[in-house]
Amino acid sequence: MMSYDSISEHIVLIDAPFQGKLGVLGTYLIQGETSVIVDPGPTVSIPHIEKSLRALGVSGENLLFIAPTHIHLDHSAGSWRLMQAYPKTRLLVHPRGSSHMKDPRKLEAGARSLFGDAVSEYGEIKGVPVPMVIESKDNEEIDLNGVTMKVIWTPGHSSHHQCLYVPEDRTLILGDAGGRYDPMFGIVTPTTPPPFNPEKAMDSLDQLISLRPEKACYSHFGFTNNAVQRLEAHKNQILLWSRIVSESLEDQLTPKEILTRITANDSDTARMRNDHVERSPMISLMGFIRYHEWKSTV
Repeated sequence: MMSYDSISEHIVLIDAPFQGKLGVLGTYLIQGETSVIVDPGPTVSIPHIEKSLRALGVSGENLLFIAPTHIHLDHSAGSWRLMQAYPKTRLLVHPRGSSHMKDPRKLEAGARSLFGDAVSEYGEIKGVPVPMVIESKDNEEIDLNGVTMKVIWTPGHSSHHQCLYVPEDRTLILGDAGGRYDPMFGIVTPTTPPPFNPEKAMDSLDQLISLRPEKACYSHFGFTNNAVQRLEAHKNQILLWSRIVSESLEDQLTPKEILTRITANDSDTARMRNDHVERSPMISLMGFIRYHEWKSTV
């Protein structure tokens, strides 16, 4: 079970199953004469990614980079395994995440503190050899011989987040900077586990909106043709959640009570599917709570 779909002239969405389910993580292939794979996913997904790359004509000679949008394990943990299959390929990662890709022990420990044993579902977690890691630069443009890929640093969801933009296609690969998209219901909801910074997230969204993209591609999951509208709506959603959390903490509400207040004011969140620990709105809420708790002390 596996699928891939052409999103635009130069971008393909690869949907590798996770725990037998499709629509969990979108892996994106940007193709010119050379190629980049964005968000390869966890190690258990890599055999499916390799099969898709072979079907799409990607060889070890023309896969230039593996580029995680950020180093969270569901996006990046299989990088080491894919690089074994493509030994000439290099990892293009935000500088704040590069050390953790080389030695992921702290990253894994942090994930287990949030998600517990669910992390084991990702498969083996190993580091990428140091010489194979290249740190990205903000606003750098990479020529793939036929198409350009622009790297845009977008802190907020994490300090090490980067989006990839293909100007020829007016298409933006968001990672988690634009929230979680549910194509079944056409809604976007926050994906904001701690540590999360809503102010930086909104600044990053402003930067992405200024590009005037036409299509937005989400890691979780799928794509939309009304990119600017979705990005603006998500910025307003973050502003709403942030205001409610700040006021609710002053009112000394519990997290459960805060979530009830949010769902009463945010119809998208009220309709959010919650069928996996990482989709839990409470995990996203804790990112806002911890940020506002920290902010009240500085």
